[in-house]
Amino acid sequence: MTETFDNPTSNDPIADKTVGILAYVTLIGFIIALVLNQNKEGEEKRFGAFHLRQALGLIIFSIGIFIGFTILTTIVAMISFSLLAIFSLLSTLIWLGFLALLILGIVNAANGQFKEIPVSGGLSSKMLGKAFE
Repeated sequence: MTETFDNPTSNDPIADKTVGILAYVTLIGFIIALVLNQNKEGEEKRFGAFHLRQALGLIIFSIGIFIGFTILTTIVAMISFSLLAIFSLLSTLIWLGFLALLILGIVNAANGQFKEIPVSGGLSSKMLGKAFE
C-alpha cells in the first residue's frame, strides 16, 4: 500500500529539487545528493531525506532481487537449458520494472511530491525511518 505525504508546512512547492532528483540517478548521484542534502535546512532537507530513503530502498530492493534471481537462474540452468530463454525474458521484464520505478521516483521528486515508490517505498520508509535528516 502506498501512501502520499503532503507538504504540511507550506503550500509552496519545494524550490530546490536537485537532491531529490539526483538521489535516483546512479550510485554516484546518490552520494552527491547525500552530500548536498547535508547543507539543506527545514522542508528542503526533509524533502531530500525522503527521496534519499526512497532511492536507497529501491537500490537495496533491486540488489536483493538481483541476487535471488541469479541464484534461481543458476539452479534452473543446471536443470534445463531450455528454461533459460524464459528466465532471460523474465529478467528483462524485471529490470524494465525497476526502470519504471526509478523513473516514477524521479518524476515524484521533480514535481516536489512526498510520494512513496510503489512496491519498495513503504518498506523503505519503515526500514530507514528518519535517516538522512
